[in-house]
Amino acid sequence: MSETVSLFGAGAMGEAIARCLLAKHYQLNVWSRTPEKLVTLAEAGAIVKSSAANAIKSADIIVCVLPDVVAIQEALFDVEWAHELHGRTVINFGAVNTSRSQALMDAFQAHQASYVEVAAIGSADDVANGNLQLLVGAAKQDYQRVSGLLHELSNRISFVGDVGDAVALKLAMQQMAATLFCAFSSSISMIKEQGLDVDVFLDFLRASPLYTPLFDQKLPRILGRDYARASLPARHLERDLKLFLEEAEELGLNVHYVESVKELIGLCVARGMQDMDYTAVYDIINPPKEDD
Repeated sequence: MSETVSLFGAGAMGEAIARCLLAKHYQLNVWSRTPEKLVTLAEAGAIVKSSAANAIKSADIIVCVLPDVVAIQEALFDVEWAHELHGRTVINFGAVNTSRSQALMDAFQAHQASYVEVAAIGSADDVANGNLQLLVGAAKQDYQRVSGLLHELSNRISFVGDVGDAVALKLAMQQMAATLFCAFSSSISMIKEQGLDVDVFLDFLRASPLYTPLFDQKLPRILGRDYARASLPARHLERDLKLFLEEAEELGLNVHYVESVKELIGLCVARGMQDMDYTAVYDIINPPKEDD
């Protein structure tokens, strides 16, 4: 590939994206606040940069997979090297809400850099198996500039509009997933504790307008209390619900019920289940008993 890419962030998603780009023969630089995470990527062919400044200067495209706005600002906007952003395109996979993403766009544009917002729905495993869904918000010409790279990561790409639009769609989807699953878990718990047949309840549910395939997808996790191999870790969903609530407050929406959902997911995190699938919230709603 003629374009050089620098990737910031080597968590699970960052590493998966890096490995995918290396497999597609991109010239890839990597930088992380914790350099020890980069050892295996270096062995796979990535070029480790000793500083954020060097990573910026060495790339045409910057792929940012940092956890939040603070980390992005610290890595890319230091006064000593922010000017190096000039002429580059930044693809941000980091967790932000609409207003923060738009503020980042303004900050990058002030340094004559282009900004592309990518809201990823899926896990690091989905990068490898091609099931990652990407929602993209950007100026159309900026999206077109990086669409080739994004299509190396996924065939499920939706260009949804301006910066902020992709993030808003993802947060809306994450809130629905959390709320629907908590409602489903509560109903299943009540049915079981009443000694009723879960299959009878499910037959009624599947025949009703309330049904969504999410229920059957997650049912085996509930019945087996198996929350390993997370498709969406509890800590990530808690973060997204926090961002949703911040966005809702800015918009003047009354969504206090989401606070309760976030509290339940937060209990998963507090009790050491932060890296388990968010369906572990079933154990919060209906704690395991000795005969389970």
